[in-house]
Amino acid sequence: MEQLKRVVDFIRDREEFMVVCHYDADGLAAGAIVSSLLDRLGKKNTVVPTKQMDSERIALIKGGKNHIFTDFGSGQIPVLEEHLTDYAIIDHHATLGETDKPHFNAHLVGFDGATEISGAGMSYLVAREFGFKDLSAMAIVGAVGDMQDSGGRLVGHNRIILAEAVEAGAITAKTDIRLFGRHSRLLTQFITFASDPIFPGLTGDEGAAKAFLSQLGIPLRDGDDWLRYVDLGEDQKKKLISALYVYGKQQRVPERYLKSLVGEVYELTQEKDKSFVKDAKDFATLLNACGRHEEGAIGLEVAKGDRGDYYKRAEALLLQHRRMLREGIEWAKQHGTEDHKSFYLLDAGDKIKDTLIGVIAGMLYGAQVIGQDKPIIGLSFDEAEGKMKASGRATWPLVRSGVHLGKAMKAAASAVGGEGGGHNIAAGAHFPPGRRDDFLKALEKELARKPF
Repeated sequence: MEQLKRVVDFIRDREEFMVVCHYDADGLAAGAIVSSLLDRLGKKNTVVPTKQMDSERIALIKGGKNHIFTDFGSGQIPVLEEHLTDYAIIDHHATLGETDKPHFNAHLVGFDGATEISGAGMSYLVAREFGFKDLSAMAIVGAVGDMQDSGGRLVGHNRIILAEAVEAGAITAKTDIRLFGRHSRLLTQFITFASDPIFPGLTGDEGAAKAFLSQLGIPLRDGDDWLRYVDLGEDQKKKLISALYVYGKQQRVPERYLKSLVGEVYELTQEKDKSFVKDAKDFATLLNACGRHEEGAIGLEVAKGDRGDYYKRAEALLLQHRRMLREGIEWAKQHGTEDHKSFYLLDAGDKIKDTLIGVIAGMLYGAQVIGQDKPIIGLSFDEAEGKMKASGRATWPLVRSGVHLGKAMKAAASAVGGEGGGHNIAAGAHFPPGRRDDFLKALEKELARKPF
């Protein structure tokens, strides 16, 4: 691929770099892969995780040398062209504009960047050209963090990367329950904090979770040791999975969420059992917690291999992150959503952190706060930027019907002097606070235009 070769040459021909990556799990995994690659090549580099890339943010990084944008950049080409002279892009998002700079983008080489390969996966393809196939493990973490396994398993080019990770001895893949915390949570917490899917009457109620496990005859302890899901025998695991499925049916949890309860799970072979980085889903959640609480640098160091101080700090952020998600869901349940013609709206104002509004909005499907017939748009005030933040989430059936949130968000934001974009199933935008109603009207119009 010519696009890949140009990025490889860009790296080979230079000795000092500034790597700019997105602040979510996929972005931090991508940044860690590129930084690890540069470290191994003996090339000086600094990494800047950020939640967006606009004219203001560009001004802060202009002093860097030889910029590499990863999980970023393709949708910001006009801004990059205006302010930078020497850069390369490694991305999987939809492109905006053209550049003669090295530009390795999933969509430009025939991959679906929303489902088949993540930003970390694209970064791994660059690292692979230098022979570092062990970095495939972090590409799998990035793909899982980008929810590219939401159908129950990774698909597309992700499966090629997965095969290479297994061959390299970096990852194992098997079929099991897909709830967060198989390794890291005690059994009661495993059920109490289940959020994908949410089990009404169990999720959020520790007493009910204990009673549920007790009725199944599943012990919480083995002597002095508290048990985790991975400690259970195969028969106990099957009993628990079956019981959760039946309970979910009784509570009218949508079938598509229950089907996702079991699927392919991915474990990093070099990590300790029962740690937050053993399971790819746990690892991705840990990275997300760091980024969404403005501590992307901590997540980056963990993704690069730190298991000391940075890892401990990341664990603390994860606990805070999960608590704030639970509180956000409760707030949404109490205050409700607005039912617009083409979308549901969760307008949180300053009550839910702007970096969490999209995650919480998406969780409203599983919590049965909203139906699955329309996208959900979350609004929150971004105090640091002085702008409104909009985050949209959809479902795969909606995408198959023609919804493309990335295109709709970009057009609606542009109409009110803002910026936006993203994938068909998940996207975001920023716009001036006084243009809220205008943005919603523009978004209504854009979503009514499907298919795009």
